Amino acid sequence: MKTKRRKGFTFVELVIVVIIGLIVVLAAGMVTVAGQRTWNEAWKDVNLQRDASYAMLRMSGSIKAGRSAELESEGKAVRIYRETNWIRFLLPPGTNDLIYQIEGQNPVTIINGKVEDVNFSVQGNKVGIDLRLEEDNLETHFTSTVMMRNYGG
Repeated sequence: MKTKRRKGFTFVELVIVVIIGLIVVLAAGMVTVAGQRTWNEAWKDVNLQRDASYAMLRMSGSIKAGRSAELESEGKAVRIYRETNWIRFLLPPGTNDLIYQIEGQNPVTIINGKVEDVNFSVQGNKVGIDLRLEEDNLETHFTSTVMMRNYGG
C-alpha cells in the first residue's frame, strides 16, 4: 500500500516561522529606533555648538574692530567702543538670550533661550569671553580672548 505524502507546511511549522519573523522584525525596529535616537542627540549637540560658534564669531569680529572696551552688569555685558559708535553684547537678567546692540539701533538676539551663562573680562586691549550654552540636557562651553586691533587705551 502506498502512503500519501502531504505537500505544504504543518501548523506548528507555520507558527514557528511567524514567531522567528516577528523576532527579526522587532530586532530590526529596535536597532533603527536606537540609531535614530543617537542621530537626533548628536544633531542637537552639533546645533548647540554651531550656535555657540556663531556667537563667538560675531563677538570676536566686533571686538577686534574696537578701540576700547568696558564691562557692564558685573561682567554679564561688555560695551565695545569703535570709531563712531559703540556695540554692546549682553545677557539680560532673567533671560537666556544673548543680545547684540549697536548704538542708536534696536537690540538683536544672537542666541535665543540657550545661554546658560556668559562672562566678559577686559584687560587693556584684551577682551575675554566665557560662553556656556545648554539645551535639552546638552551643554557646550566656549572661551576665548580677543585682542582689539584699534586699541587706543
